Amino acid sequence: MPARIPHPIEVLHGGGVGLACALDGHLDAEQLHGLFAGDTRVLSTYRLSLAGHPFQVLSRVRRGPSEAEWHMQNATVQHPAGVVPEGTVYLRVLRRVDGGLRDELTLGSYLRTRAPLRFVLRLDADFADLFEVKSGTISPRLSVLRLPQPDGIDFLYERRGFRRGLQIRIDATSGPPERVASLLVFDLDLSAHAEWRCRIDASPVVDGRVLRVAERATEPERAPDGPIVREAGPLAPAFRAGQRDLARLEIPQPDAPPFVAAGAPWFLALFGRDTLVTALMTSLLGQPRTIGALTALARLQATDRDDFRDAEPGKIPHELRIGELARSGRIPHTPYYGTHDAPALFVLALWNAWRWTGDRALLDRFLAPARAALTWCDGPADLDGDGLIEYRTRSPLGYRNQAWMDAGDAIVRADGRPADAPIATIELQAYLFAARLAMAELLAAAGDQGEAARLRASARALREVVEERFWMEDEGTYAVALDGAKARVASIGSNPGHVLWCGLARPERARRVAARLLRDDMFSGFGVRTLSSKNPAYNPLSYQLGSVWPHDTALAAAGLSRYGLRDEAATLIEAVLSAAAGFEDDRLPELWCGFPREGGSPVPYERANSPQAWAAAAPILAAQLFLGLCPDAPRGRAQVAPWLPSWLPALAIDRVPIGTGTVDFRLSRARDGRVALERSGDGGLAWIEGVEPAPLWGAPPGW
Repeated sequence: MPARIPHPIEVLHGGGVGLACALDGHLDAEQLHGLFAGDTRVLSTYRLSLAGHPFQVLSRVRRGPSEAEWHMQNATVQHPAGVVPEGTVYLRVLRRVDGGLRDELTLGSYLRTRAPLRFVLRLDADFADLFEVKSGTISPRLSVLRLPQPDGIDFLYERRGFRRGLQIRIDATSGPPERVASLLVFDLDLSAHAEWRCRIDASPVVDGRVLRVAERATEPERAPDGPIVREAGPLAPAFRAGQRDLARLEIPQPDAPPFVAAGAPWFLALFGRDTLVTALMTSLLGQPRTIGALTALARLQATDRDDFRDAEPGKIPHELRIGELARSGRIPHTPYYGTHDAPALFVLALWNAWRWTGDRALLDRFLAPARAALTWCDGPADLDGDGLIEYRTRSPLGYRNQAWMDAGDAIVRADGRPADAPIATIELQAYLFAARLAMAELLAAAGDQGEAARLRASARALREVVEERFWMEDEGTYAVALDGAKARVASIGSNPGHVLWCGLARPERARRVAARLLRDDMFSGFGVRTLSSKNPAYNPLSYQLGSVWPHDTALAAAGLSRYGLRDEAATLIEAVLSAAAGFEDDRLPELWCGFPREGGSPVPYERANSPQAWAAAAPILAAQLFLGLCPDAPRGRAQVAPWLPSWLPALAIDRVPIGTGTVDFRLSRARDGRVALERSGDGGLAWIEGVEPAPLWGAPPGW
């Protein structure tokens, strides 16, 4: 069993509020710390001490996504009345973040006599925009008001109509504290073995609405609704952790199911790409979150051209923010549309939900925005009319890269130099290929056979163009992109795994891509690197120049499974599950460093979101791959072609929503590798077992 590696920053979240703090629970305004609400750091400093001396952490336990507990003792404290020796004062902190922050403190004296103890809480709120905190360039807000209250303090910031606040309320057995500048001071007089208790509530105020912590501070985390994993070997802990994290990342909507925020603490917002990919990866959990995502994104679909926000009619938003920088127009995220893949992914998400549910009302509701999204793909997204889609920002503050690897330095040539825009990445073409086939099926169901036939033909034409222009015979894989001169960006990256996921690659080339992804320069042992370690730009500590992203590896595994390359797919899935087992709570973070697997745990990436929605989705997708599950609810049928790797002898999942009901599955692997399937329930569908291959997208042969 590998040693559990905590994330470099403690992250707790719930109710749309996120906390990033040090592993000892404290917040330092100079670090990537804070309580964040409404894209604003509403609490920037928070430190507990005994007469100014920090406590020593004895243990730290995280109790789910929203709750953590610390046990601490004092250091030696000298004061006018004498000395408080080390290890004679105990502090327990139970913290919950769910709509607000609540700390429940228990301080116990194990001195032999009554003694005066000064307990101090240092706190402040700088109301920095989340983007400022991440970049480390924070503009001081001189107009922050600090208003003492009988039972705490209020912080208030208002500028040009933008308002944020924080209410601190304290309920202590000793009565209210004394306020000294940024300190709240409790002068305690405890007898031997006496205890002092205090509850501290920090309630953000966003646009006049007070966000109060949910009254569940000591309750255990409720198991998420949906499928239940009965038996899944090493897959089970990561599956359950992912299911739990996704449930806590939900953002409610008044007129639709919730959608899933991209991650915490930095991405507690609507992201087009992340939300849609997560929906596509988590079909086993049901379609309500997909419907929530489609609803939220269709509502914000662009209808006009706006160069500052990279908007054009039909585009699906990349990211919606409500912080001060966005509200004041200093960044374009109101929302920002700099994503070239979300429109095609929107079509795929609708198609996938249709295939799993057969819900005609769903098709009727979202077909028009899906058609508008695909119209954008077939028109303005192709900047030079060559049949490929390529991106180049028009905004002075836009993203240089607008595919899933959207870091400014993510797309590099074989010599490590950045590729010149406009850039046509390989996975953008694969998504468009799949979206055309998906839309063809949707339009055929709606009665437009002519347009469906045209889309199928255009998908075939796109496949031929991609195979001709991106394939690198000497490397046995696809180029990651074409640059502005339509030359191949001949670096070796993980992007071709998405080509297999979408089914664009020829079978013989899919086998070669699989072999290339698993070579030592690409496969770290904990997943597929985003960039080959042989590239001069490779940096395992970077965001996207050789790090490992679990969702990226999981999508590659889905592609390998689609082409019947099960051993290779199992290798990738095992790598991601081994990484999960090395992280605290079996939680897969957004990414980790790309160093080779030499020990039991991956090297964490400090600024990663943890949790991250599509990372949490990776083990959910793995379970679907093992089931070989491909529903076709509109036609009243479903396919299941199960398989299990040697390291997973059994898989049992109950209550999988399919069609009009739920289905229970149990797989067991015999010594000779054969897999037996037991199924209970049918979801109102006719079941076809053992048809191969069972692709994630599209109909199996003969359908």
